[in-house]
Order: sequence, then C-alpha cells, then structure tokens
Amino acid sequence: MVAAPTVARKPTHKVQSKTMTESAVYVVEKMAHGFKRSGRQGGAGFYDYSSEPPQLWSGLKTFERSRGKIPAEDVRDRLVHAAVLAALSGVQNEPLEALASAFGPDVRWDAAAALGLASSDAAGRFAARSRELSGRYGSRFEPTAEQLARLGSAGR
Repeated sequence: MVAAPTVARKPTHKVQSKTMTESAVYVVEKMAHGFKRSGRQGGAGFYDYSSEPPQLWSGLKTFERSRGKIPAEDVRDRLVHAAVLAALSGVQNEPLEALASAFGPDVRWDAAAALGLASSDAAGRFAARSRELSGRYGSRFEPTAEQLARLGSAGR
C-alpha cells in the first residue's frame, strides 16, 4: 500500500495555475510524475482501463483527506453561492436574469425568489454568508465590491 502524501503549504513544484487549487495541481503532478499515470492515452490515469467499463483507480485513496464532515447547509450554500457569484461576475445590467440563467433552463423557480434577493436586507445576508463561507472554505466565496454592487441592485 502506498503511503498517503502530505500536502505541503508551499508549492513543491514549479507549476502555477490560475484555474486549479494548489491541492489539485499537487494531485495532477503526483499522478503524472509520481505514479506514472498520465491519462487514458498512456493506459493509466484516474481510471483503471484494464476493466470494462473502466473503474476509478484504487490508488486514488492515497489522496483522501481525513477531514470532518461538511455540514449539509454548507454544501448547499457553497453550491448556490458559487453559482450566484459566478453569475454576478458576468452580468452587465441584468443581475436577476443572469442569476436565473446560471441555474439552467430546467430550473422551475425564479432565481430571485429562490435566493431571497428581493430586498437589500436579503442581499446583505447573502454577502455575510458568502464571507462566512470564504473564511471556512477559501477566497473563491469572498464577494468582490463589483459583485456586491450588482447584488444590491438586484433587490431594487
């Protein structure tokens, strides 16, 4: 059995990514260079291609973390807040329309009503919860000043 890797606080490699977290870069680097699992073309990657259908490689257990459980409301709020913040980042003048489009055409509810963005008070609660999530789970949940301004205009 392979020993579980320790995730360093500072990068142990020279790869920098603007789209992947440091932990994700570590996993990809370790898979490609440490375990020589470069992907499907190489016959080995995150999946074991020797079985039909391909199965997840059992060695991925090496990367499991022994963290406590994430509360269900945090999981829900992380998904919603990430989608809302992403939508607010791409909006010009129509925040509610963009919020609704972020959830796809099959959603049966109005994004504004579902997220409670009809008042500036609700927008304030949303921003406070985003900051709380940011403190627990990383800066991707921290709303920018521009997002906050757009969020505030959504309730008007």
